[in-house]
Amino acid sequence: MEEESDKVPASLPKVGLTTSQTSVPEKVQHIWCSVEISKKMEDVLIGWILQQAQNNVGITEYVVYLSTTGGNPFASISLYNFIKSIPQKTTVYNMGTVASAGVPFFLGFESRVGVPDCSFMVHQTAMSKSSLPENITVFEMDTQKTNLEATDDKSQKIIVKETASHGTENLTAATIKSAFLKTTYYDANEAQKLGFIDKIELPNIPGTGVLYLTDQYLATLPG
Repeated sequence: MEEESDKVPASLPKVGLTTSQTSVPEKVQHIWCSVEISKKMEDVLIGWILQQAQNNVGITEYVVYLSTTGGNPFASISLYNFIKSIPQKTTVYNMGTVASAGVPFFLGFESRVGVPDCSFMVHQTAMSKSSLPENITVFEMDTQKTNLEATDDKSQKIIVKETASHGTENLTAATIKSAFLKTTYYDANEAQKLGFIDKIELPNIPGTGVLYLTDQYLATLPG
């Protein structure tokens, strides 16, 4: 008989995720995450994990299958810190591409795996021209430049710190800064050597009990 603690809360859709079944018999929670990193995505993912904790579901490990071209670097750093601070074991797979703002989020996980043809990409933080006023002062331009540089600095420090103990070759602060300036791609073998991933292998994704967080689903939510 299924224990009460193993049931997925009936209110799951309210936090913005769907599940392929109504119960999770195991303590490992699998999450397919093919999505742009955004504030909404951050809120939905964190909300779901916290809801499970509050309902005493008893998850012992989160396994995330991630594919993202990037997005909001501020949300990415928040997600990185959140994943680092939860007590459960965490595992992440790069299912093809983890780029830009997706990289710090990926590096927050305890165990990191890449599929054979995966890649990582890093570059300077960019700002859309549409986000700037039509007329801008020199002071405002300097402020925006400072904010962009500070964001890059945070991301670069995370990369240097989190790859240091995982690879056979260490990325230095100077090396990763240079990589950001010219936009750099790392294939699976390079990523393993430099410590982005611990190993290269295909996952065995279960047929049931997987949560799906996608851009298409997020588009149906308000906000």
